[in-house]
Amino acid sequence: MSAVAAARVDLSGRGARVGLGLLGVVVVAAAWQAVAAATGNPLVLPAPTDVVTALVQLVTDPQTRTDLLDTVRRVVAGFVAGSVGGLLLGAGIGSFRVVRELLNPYLNFLRTVAPIAWIVPATIWLGVGEPSILFVVVYAAVFPVAINTISGIAAVDADKLRMARAVGLSPVGTFARILVPSAVPFVMVGARLGLGLSFMAVVGAEMIIGQSGLGYVIYDARTFSNTALMFAGILVLGVVGYLFDLLFVGLRSSLFRKYYAGREAA
Repeated sequence: MSAVAAARVDLSGRGARVGLGLLGVVVVAAAWQAVAAATGNPLVLPAPTDVVTALVQLVTDPQTRTDLLDTVRRVVAGFVAGSVGGLLLGAGIGSFRVVRELLNPYLNFLRTVAPIAWIVPATIWLGVGEPSILFVVVYAAVFPVAINTISGIAAVDADKLRMARAVGLSPVGTFARILVPSAVPFVMVGARLGLGLSFMAVVGAEMIIGQSGLGYVIYDARTFSNTALMFAGILVLGVVGYLFDLLFVGLRSSLFRKYYAGREAA
């Protein structure tokens, strides 16, 4: 075996990917420990060992489990509502010229406004509490889905639409049998983006107006200068978000595989 062949490592296997992932965690933890030791101030950057201790306390606290469930519930509710709203909005704008002329300028204006900017107006309209937080999460999720739905409909081959008209397919039939299947991969990309933005929005809203949730826990830890607990809350949030992304990808692969014929799912 040549030296080049011996140096080659098959990274396609599950074991190799897991091993590389664990190696990455070890390298980052070691670098973190070194930087924390050089800083010498746990209020600025706590050591990984301190964060792990705070993480154990966090996950064993019944109140933290309640906070976690509150965050997950808000993300799921806001994401589902925002995705449905974005799908309907995008389908209307993409399919009907009148709707497009009326709503497309507002869509492009509103999608550039950060969801967090709406927290104060939301509290004026809906009061401080759950409805305002959900409003912000819905707002974060609706635009990625709408924009990608519009893109999916616009990407439909014009020859397919002409063929549908030639065989006498009704507008409803064209929408259901041509536009929807073509747009599904685009919608899934928007929904995945919307899921990530939902987590970002809910944390910001919980920090500012929440009385529970992981965002509230992180901000509360900052208030009491418990930096290790703050980092532990961030780690929990990242892990939960990552698991939700894996769940989304798995559901997409099992439920919508037929719409990806000849394409690679993003």
